[in-house]
Amino acid sequence: MKDRFNSIARYMLLAVLAGTLAACGGSGDDAAPAEEAAAPAPVESNYWADWEKTVRLGSFPGCGVDPRGVTPDRILADTVRMYCGVAQGSSYQGFVNPAVFDIYQAKGRDYPDGRTAVLQLTQLGVAFTTDHKDGQPIYDVLLMETEQSIASDEPGHPLNAETCATCHAVDNNACVNRGYLCGNR
Repeated sequence: MKDRFNSIARYMLLAVLAGTLAACGGSGDDAAPAEEAAAPAPVESNYWADWEKTVRLGSFPGCGVDPRGVTPDRILADTVRMYCGVAQGSSYQGFVNPAVFDIYQAKGRDYPDGRTAVLQLTQLGVAFTTDHKDGQPIYDVLLMETEQSIASDEPGHPLNAETCATCHAVDNNACVNRGYLCGNR
């Protein structure tokens, strides 16, 4: 499983780096050899490390296991179902920016612009982030080691920001009515 995850993580990182190169106008043909290419520097501590801890699941069940037996939160159960194939045995931890924690606890919906919340899947090395701009959520998927986006542009891909938006808009707009943040609170 660890080898599978490492392969996935390497693939996602390479895809991000290739996308960055393409966005800068490079074709990749004139790129420096791999041993000379500068790798993104790891961060010492993720920006959300000292935020308020919220939802937590100790271990993803395997695919086919009803996650509602593990967590009563339907949105989190849907998250477990979506990622069970790559995350079995992994845990997740939610974080909310202390500057907006009162809004979160009150199940509010009017978040100011800025960084709002993170759902961290430590064993996978990824974090799903929610920021707000003009009252709307901005979703992303970050590689925890570098805090670089690894979000996919492929429609329907589990790491596509629109997939996040779709999941956050289900269950009678429970998340929408809470400023696009989910979870029991």
